[in-house]
Amino acid sequence: MEANRPTPAISVIVPVYNSAPTLRRCLESLLSQSFRDFELILVDDGSTDASLEICREYEAADSRIKVLQQPNRGVSAARNHGLDNASGSHVAFCDSDDMVRASWLSSMAAVAGKAGLVVSGYDIYSPDSEEWEPRTLGHTEIFTDDDELMETLLRERLLQFVWNKLFSLKVIRDNGIRFDETFPIFEDEYFVLNYIRCIRTVICIPEHCYRYWLPADFMKKYDFGIDAFRKVVELIYRIVGDTPGKLHLPSVVYWYKVALARYAARHTFRQTEEYIAFARKLAKTFHDGPMNHLALRYLPMRLLYMMFRMGIYNP
Repeated sequence: MEANRPTPAISVIVPVYNSAPTLRRCLESLLSQSFRDFELILVDDGSTDASLEICREYEAADSRIKVLQQPNRGVSAARNHGLDNASGSHVAFCDSDDMVRASWLSSMAAVAGKAGLVVSGYDIYSPDSEEWEPRTLGHTEIFTDDDELMETLLRERLLQFVWNKLFSLKVIRDNGIRFDETFPIFEDEYFVLNYIRCIRTVICIPEHCYRYWLPADFMKKYDFGIDAFRKVVELIYRIVGDTPGKLHLPSVVYWYKVALARYAARHTFRQTEEYIAFARKLAKTFHDGPMNHLALRYLPMRLLYMMFRMGIYNP
């Protein structure tokens, strides 16, 4: 902490990597927050474009901004670097290609004292539809039951991001919660689930102030690493148990099938067999009716492998 610099209420962490085309838009939206008591930590992850120069420009103009640098190590390492240097009582995350409404921080800060985690809605922009779509629970609700929490957040697609949430820095540090730097994808979910294991209450608010720009060719761009996603699902099991049909979480099965199809296309049956067996367990545990995921639950594993490999059973 720099001398004579007051402790902020919130640390906002923004990983930056070759973000010059969108970075000013992002930073202007953050600096336009109605809630002013925050520090803005920009972590340049070895950018090769003008990103670092833009960060330095804004740092010179606003004392709340702190710029950190590191060699290119990925978004998880950048966020961890930001956490190591955060000083706020709470932490929020923003991506450098997104933007936020003026009440993003204020809407979450207003209820931060009521629960260990604040979850808000968001707007998502799809390049295909060229429209903004709000995703929100639509009302305020406090969750103390893990089963109800997981079913609701996964159903409403509110779990899998860090940027629609406000975290306690004390909880993060006391429990050694970090972003797994080995994950090619699903690092957000893994962080959020590890955090949820350490708290008792979650409050979900209806405001949707974060504006997420869905990357073009999202389904083709990302690897959907099956080992990373399996670790995510195993954390879900630790939180809610594995009673068959207990929870309606078909989206978990869907995304695992996406990862499994891509894995099967590049690997032999023997290499894929254990992943299919795990998918079968998921399909029996997380479904929303007796007819849901029937093929995955009952067809022979070798036939399933061929269907995945040929793209017949590719979501």
